[in-house]
Amino acid sequence: MGSGIGISTQDQMASTEEQDRVARFNRLADANDVARPTIKEISLPPGSVDFMQGSVPVVRVVFPERAFFAFDSDVPLPQSQGILDVIADNMKHDVPDAALTILGHTDAVGTDGYNIDLSRRRARAVIRALIERGVNPDQLTEVAIGKRQPIASNATTDGRALNRRVEFLISPAMSANLAAVQQYVVPKSYLSLAKADDVRLRQPDADVKPAQVAMVYRATAKNTKNTSLAPIGGLALSPTQDNAALSTPSDLNVKTIAPENVKLAATMPIAPVHLIPPAEVKPRALGSGVIEF
Repeated sequence: MGSGIGISTQDQMASTEEQDRVARFNRLADANDVARPTIKEISLPPGSVDFMQGSVPVVRVVFPERAFFAFDSDVPLPQSQGILDVIADNMKHDVPDAALTILGHTDAVGTDGYNIDLSRRRARAVIRALIERGVNPDQLTEVAIGKRQPIASNATTDGRALNRRVEFLISPAMSANLAAVQQYVVPKSYLSLAKADDVRLRQPDADVKPAQVAMVYRATAKNTKNTSLAPIGGLALSPTQDNAALSTPSDLNVKTIAPENVKLAATMPIAPVHLIPPAEVKPRALGSGVIEF
């Protein structure tokens, strides 16, 4: 009975912490003269993590790519510094065990391998900036998503612009963030580019498969000058679906607060999330060893 009361209390605390994060993000953005990001409160179904009995709240904060990076670049733009200050300040005022997972997303132009590597390098640059601002590296992870989780159709210029984004997932634990990533369902049509009459684009390459695995990296640092990323395992992503329905934000600069119930993908198990051990591979751009900054 005592255990049940403890779990119930933890569920209530997680809900309160989520509300505090959202309010603090908006307050810090206004104070730093930074445009408010799109913020959604995701509610994972009960059983999504092994330490909570009820639904699991995850705060999802989305910024457009242009707020952080130039096209095809992994170097943060000067105007991104204020945003990074807001994110770092939010984490430093959060509870000590709050977990932040950074996701780098691209559009569907180019190979899957190239886009995964670009998204990894972008998320790595953001993690380094947050650590330099005093965020505890033990709270930080990243998932290299690339073009595999679009939020809009890649067949239009506007849709591709929405898909080029940086996301921050904040919750009571890394496992909750990874469960939110794992359960995200993408309509298969979103991966298709424009028709062949647009010679600047081409259809997605053959390495986009129905079932995918993304590598999860953990930040490690002895000090701000000795920081690295190490892979901790592969995360199975939900396969694309023919008739999946997703809501697409009309403007990523507009704050939207609305509960978003993440539906379990039919082929994905409920958490606790199981990470696939990193495989031994030959050194390459995408890498499996420790990545030095």
